[in-house]
Amino acid sequence: RRAGPTAPRSAMVQGVVIEQGCIVDINPATGAVIARVPVSTPSEVDAAVAGACRAQPRWAALPLKERTEAVKAAVRRLQQDQAGLAQLITTEMGKVLREAQAEVDMASNKDQFCDLVAAANEPQTHNNSILVRQPHGVVAVCAPWNFPVDEILLLAIPALIGGNGVVVKPSEVAPLCGEWAVRALADGLGEQHPGLVAVVQGDGTVGS
Repeated sequence: RRAGPTAPRSAMVQGVVIEQGCIVDINPATGAVIARVPVSTPSEVDAAVAGACRAQPRWAALPLKERTEAVKAAVRRLQQDQAGLAQLITTEMGKVLREAQAEVDMASNKDQFCDLVAAANEPQTHNNSILVRQPHGVVAVCAPWNFPVDEILLLAIPALIGGNGVVVKPSEVAPLCGEWAVRALADGLGEQHPGLVAVVQGDGTVGS
């Protein structure tokens, strides 16, 4: 007797295996499995967005300078274990350690970048008009893989300083690196603004 058709157990996106509801996170240098990272379900994505929506109005009500300083402090949490984060970047996405260390150095101190973003959000006068920027609400960040920590910050920081909540989907190529960066922001801001920053995991289906 022939067996009937069965659902495929795995799929591959950008060379990354998605198997039984998990990203199979593989060291590209050795082929060893680093972790199996659960793919966020639609209900989990909805919950992350809903949490950011709830937290966003109170965050947006803070003065621009206060938001900026809070984001700076959250980013500095990456300084607590720079060596560990650099090693994870090398292990997970294959960047040589020296380049990974340089990325972490850039990522862990964004004070100057934050100040530039804050200046861009100040009201601007044009003739007899004043231009005032308003937040969108919640911003989704679908991050690339090649700078798995720094690119998340370069996208999330402007959104946060602008008064938005943020939900980040790291690249499926480097889910743990991305989550490390998001957790720094979430932990740094979450005590006063729980849910403002959230992470979801998965492939392009989750991102869409």
